[in-house]
Amino acid sequence: MESFFLQHNVLRDRDPGELGGRINSDSEASDEEEITDRVHSVADPTGPWTQKAVDGETWGKPTRGFRGGKARDFASSNTGPKGVINDYKAHKRYQKQERLRKEAERQAVFNRVAKGVTVTSTPSTRDPTANLDCECDGDSDSECDDNDLVDDAFLAQYAEMRVKQMQEAARSRKVYGELEYITPEQFVALTSKTDSKDIDSSLLVHLYHPENYACGLLNSQLELLARKLVHVKFTAMMAKEADASIEMADLPVVLAFRGHQQEVVVDVARRLDGEFTLERVEAFVKEQLSL
Repeated sequence: MESFFLQHNVLRDRDPGELGGRINSDSEASDEEEITDRVHSVADPTGPWTQKAVDGETWGKPTRGFRGGKARDFASSNTGPKGVINDYKAHKRYQKQERLRKEAERQAVFNRVAKGVTVTSTPSTRDPTANLDCECDGDSDSECDDNDLVDDAFLAQYAEMRVKQMQEAARSRKVYGELEYITPEQFVALTSKTDSKDIDSSLLVHLYHPENYACGLLNSQLELLARKLVHVKFTAMMAKEADASIEMADLPVVLAFRGHQQEVVVDVARRLDGEFTLERVEAFVKEQLSL
């Protein structure tokens, strides 16, 4: 037995199918493919393998984007669950600062619109971000509500200011409530006052003739309308006393005064389509006085 192994050539005694290090089988690998070139995984049960070289610069990094999109940036100064919570709270504080800043800007606009009235600076209006001392700062685990930082004192102060302004404006406006029959001298005094002193006043003068039927209808409706539009001064003056050249056919004539603006309407009957109802007269007066 020892002489058999010592004298015989092992390669020469191998089967023809094993010569050249090849295998003849029905496997998926071709006859010309070496096993060592095909196997790249340590999990392959077919035998020896070759391990691919590992690039230290690209190892552990994605080689392609997810669904063609750009990779998201998760860079943050905080890591871990508590760091994420702190980042979220910082973002909420920033949103509240922006909201309070915009509210302060809007308040400044309101103050400018309100006839030049300004509000004295107070702790509630000096710094929009001064009231952000909430429990969500730092490492606190408490949650903040967006309504926690609403300055109720500031809103109450503004509401009180607006109420006072409206009350003062209402007291400063004169109340008339009746149709007044005036003379040319009174007409001159009224128009001079309207032009020079009270720019917000409204004055309507009806030039009429006592024997004109349309003028009588218009005066009746103006008496009713004066009780409704109490801040408008309704007057009536005889046309012949104002100007003797005014013809009866041209009546009624209306003079409308709104501050420094004046308008003369000579075709009142046509404007009303001959219907001297309270609704039509009211719409006509509001149009002329821009009410």
